[in-house]
Amino acid sequence: MTTFLRLLAESDKATALAESCARLRSGSSDPRLFSVTPTAFDAVPGKPFAYWVSDAVRETFARVPAFEGEGRTVKQGLATADDFRFVRGWWEVSDQWSVISGQKWFPFAKGGAYSPFYADVYLEVNWADGGYELDTFSGSVIRNPDFYLRPALTWPRRTTSGLSLRVMPTGCSFADKGPAAFVAVDDPNTLLALLALTNSRAFGLLVSLQLAAADAAARSYEVGVIQKTPVPALNAEQQTTLAALARRAWSLKRKLDTIEETSHAFLLPAALL
Repeated sequence: MTTFLRLLAESDKATALAESCARLRSGSSDPRLFSVTPTAFDAVPGKPFAYWVSDAVRETFARVPAFEGEGRTVKQGLATADDFRFVRGWWEVSDQWSVISGQKWFPFAKGGAYSPFYADVYLEVNWADGGYELDTFSGSVIRNPDFYLRPALTWPRRTTSGLSLRVMPTGCSFADKGPAAFVAVDDPNTLLALLALTNSRAFGLLVSLQLAAADAAARSYEVGVIQKTPVPALNAEQQTTLAALARRAWSLKRKLDTIEETSHAFLLPAALL
């Protein structure tokens, strides 16, 4: 067994360290002391020193199926290498959202602020002719184009806030800074139920466990981390219930955007409501 001392929340760490060591020597209990078998870390991908959680939590990674699988997949997206040239705000272009032949600008999910369940996709990217201009530009990196324009969940890859997955509507492309998660046959109820699961505190804990950065100022929610995070199997009733709750959360969150003039949901300025 290895003993760890967790003093991150202590303002006077010198005193707290002395107290914890004294209690350890005397055999007294202390909530800041954790005794863990080193092999217990093998259960979590990357083997981070996640000593502050129980063996049962660590073993969840072996007991519950990973996100990647069973019809689910997570993908990295496009890096333009020149956003000034290839990216616009949706209000700067005329064809906006309709997916029609000859369209030049397509909605572009590129991360953004912390916003679980819903965030307006306010950017557009030049994806004319299947991204021909981007493909011929030496700096750009086009990843997983076969997944573009499909409905999915997306999130900011690097943020000082927590993980926040939100709906990515049909017709969008996505960025390396805004990865996307897809489900088999793009089933909306499956996507919405997954949205509810991934915005839960339990899922967030399992993600932070892999990062071993529960108190870090900034985190990178990389594709590989999400792929390895456990997701429980749902029966039909559970999926229906979670999908309904996620749809309601999406609707309520979108309603807040009806006073934002740069949002697709805009209706009236706040002063006129």
